[in-house]
Amino acid sequence: MTDATDKDAKRLGDYLACSRPVLQNAVKKQGQELKRASKTRPLGEILLQDGDISPDELDAAVGRQRRDRLRRCPVFSTLSDMELSAISARFIEVSVPPGQQFIIQDDPDPTLYVIATGKVEVYRTTLDGKHIHIADVGPPEPIGEMGYFQGGIRTASVRAIDATELLRADYNALSHYFEHVPRVAHEFMRIVDRRRRATEQVLAKPSA
Repeated sequence: MTDATDKDAKRLGDYLACSRPVLQNAVKKQGQELKRASKTRPLGEILLQDGDISPDELDAAVGRQRRDRLRRCPVFSTLSDMELSAISARFIEVSVPPGQQFIIQDDPDPTLYVIATGKVEVYRTTLDGKHIHIADVGPPEPIGEMGYFQGGIRTASVRAIDATELLRADYNALSHYFEHVPRVAHEFMRIVDRRRRATEQVLAKPSA
């Protein structure tokens, strides 16, 4: 599992035809909202409500950002632009604040995530409540892949370490690519096998 960074990630503002002062004003409003409450509106929503962009411009920018985020993910990096456009429609954006758990061990949850920004911790909890750290994972890695072969049952828990932006899709919406597109299936299986072996090594270590 990699210790990737966000240095290559683009923000939504990079895909919008807005002037720097307009974007700075929207970011300033986000900061003011964050001081007043624990949740703030997305940048695109602020720009839309202020009349700085149209709904079509926002949708187009979100689509371009989503395709670029999926292109960075090793599972989908070999897809053509047309294929990325098709598969990106199956994903939605999810924001997770620091400390929040979004995958729960043993729960039924047939979804795959792709980390766009931030960092997450993968861990397991024993029957006696012991926390076993498996790995920290960052962009542009997928997360939640093991459940694909477990009937959607989670084999570990995952929580956000930093404020994290994710792309999420149901396994069923991706099964065509995992089972019938060899270059995607090969990379997906390579990641699954690598993480399975890494998890087994962690769990095989004697308790301190």
